[in-house]
Amino acid sequence: MAKLLVSVRSAEEARAALKGGAAVIDVKEPDRGPLGRADVTVWTEVRRAVPAGTPVSLALGELYEWLEGGARADISDDPARYRGFSFRKLGLARVGVDADWAEAWSRLRKRLAGPSWVAVIYADWERAEAPSPDRVLDAALETDDCAGVMVDTWDKTHPAPVDLSWKRWIARARAAGRLTAVAGSIDAERIARIASLQPDIIAVRGAACIGGDRRAAVDPDRVSRLVRAAARI
Repeated sequence: MAKLLVSVRSAEEARAALKGGAAVIDVKEPDRGPLGRADVTVWTEVRRAVPAGTPVSLALGELYEWLEGGARADISDDPARYRGFSFRKLGLARVGVDADWAEAWSRLRKRLAGPSWVAVIYADWERAEAPSPDRVLDAALETDDCAGVMVDTWDKTHPAPVDLSWKRWIARARAAGRLTAVAGSIDAERIARIASLQPDIIAVRGAACIGGDRRAAVDPDRVSRLVRAAARI
């Protein structure tokens, strides 16, 4: 049975996701990209709104944003900021052409002391100018600070939904003992179509929101339907 992760942008949305039965809460700001980093005040408010036994993850934007100084040091470098969170995610868009991306990614993870990481590969990795899926997975499996791997979509205006072609990649991650997650334009129907992938986590935003709009508020009823669909895997 797969668990449902719902990305939220406020404590109110976190409570709505929990009411619908979400097993994991993820904090992100959809207006800032597929893994947009929310303000630290939002992190704190969501963490306080979620019971201690429920995992909460953080989206921290893209690696290139950190390399270019786009993330403020007062937010990023204080380990206390990450206390109470279960894992963190960082995208790799725009760094695929850089031969040193894996080293830069490793340095940043070491710098940001705190919970484990989930390595993210974009299904539309060529459009995102990100490293290829196998290169990301290779790098994730070579370290012990990546607890999981996730397939997501970078360009939300031209979604590249996860399909059964990812079975080998996900199986390889699972065989290495990593948590596996799939995301990106996933609704109840697609959950049924990719059931044979058997991911540990189904991650959603838009499908859990009013009208299926990722910028709208989280709807508990839509979350409930997605929870039921994930439970069938």
